Amino acid sequence: MKTIKLPFRLKKSVLATGADLKGAFAFAKGDKAYLVEGFGDLANLDNLARFEEAIRLCGKSLGIRPKAIACDHHPGYFSTRFAEMYGLEHLITELSDIQHHEAHIASAIVDNHIKGNVIGVAFDGTGFGWDGCIWGGEFFVGSPKQFKRAAHLEYVPMPGGDAAIKEPWRMAAVHLYGTFGKDFLGLKMDFTRKLDRSKWNFVRKMIENNVNSPLTSSAGRLFDAVSAIVLCKMKSDFEAELPVELERIVSRGRFDSYEFNIRSEGDRFLIGYRKLFSGIVKDIVKGMSRATISAKFHNTVAGVIVEVASRLKRKTRIGKVVLSGGVFQNRYLAARAATGLRKKGLEVFTHSGVNTNDSGIPIGQIAIAHARSRCV
Repeated sequence: MKTIKLPFRLKKSVLATGADLKGAFAFAKGDKAYLVEGFGDLANLDNLARFEEAIRLCGKSLGIRPKAIACDHHPGYFSTRFAEMYGLEHLITELSDIQHHEAHIASAIVDNHIKGNVIGVAFDGTGFGWDGCIWGGEFFVGSPKQFKRAAHLEYVPMPGGDAAIKEPWRMAAVHLYGTFGKDFLGLKMDFTRKLDRSKWNFVRKMIENNVNSPLTSSAGRLFDAVSAIVLCKMKSDFEAELPVELERIVSRGRFDSYEFNIRSEGDRFLIGYRKLFSGIVKDIVKGMSRATISAKFHNTVAGVIVEVASRLKRKTRIGKVVLSGGVFQNRYLAARAATGLRKKGLEVFTHSGVNTNDSGIPIGQIAIAHARSRCV
């Protein structure tokens, strides 16, 4: 259990039930939160049972009877369903559903005791957005009181939903199809030679008929796609297996990168992929090393973060940038992004006491519930 000093004082005691993939919860009272993590994926029934029992035992041992509950916005999360059930069981009527990526940014704000507005960069694998799409490559401006989604990676289909996480070739094929059309199958590289044509035809029909292919802006899925192409691997045995390997082989000391599309649409920036994948394929075809391509890709993502944050600074005059989400466990990316942001005169905040991945989500949920409710 971690004791987190909050930069505010709660009017009511709160239980925050976190997200699902990395089960964690927190009780909070006054100016302290008590964070308990390490339950793993709550889709596993044993993990869920341990999670639920730990909440009941922890509440008793701390002597905290929550008067309010904060949970994830995703209605299908086990943690959200438990929050609803716990609320009914204990006659708690105040339940706040908090958007996943806003909670990421709020957790980093609490972790650093930041006052005022920030530019928040939330890069991770999965989170349910306000528009019903799967978010994960998000830029926000604001504070826990109110965040505005100011930029994001462009949406692409995620065929099969969660199946695309275990089979990253799906996201790779989606991006290649979006960049080169049906002719991508003729590209002279190991990935396309190895790709099962019958499986791809099935997935293509899913996309074209909008069958079980939710739209996603996830940076995690972008890393999956690039890793699958560069490493020529079709499956993943555990979360972020391929992106971890792609980071491990990165060629240090390189500063070149690929092009990226950034355009304005309405009141936000959209970040496109076609120039990125075109550049990667060109390098693969001409025989460039995987280590060099890995470095150029990582440098590109870092460069996008710096460019978008710089544009938002000019637009909003906000000079503080917060980096949060599981993708920033990638040390090479986090370091490159932070260095670039500081060179642009931006103040950079990352995590220290609270984890950057979903284990820190409960702290962000508490902060937002407090900021947006007159009662908490």
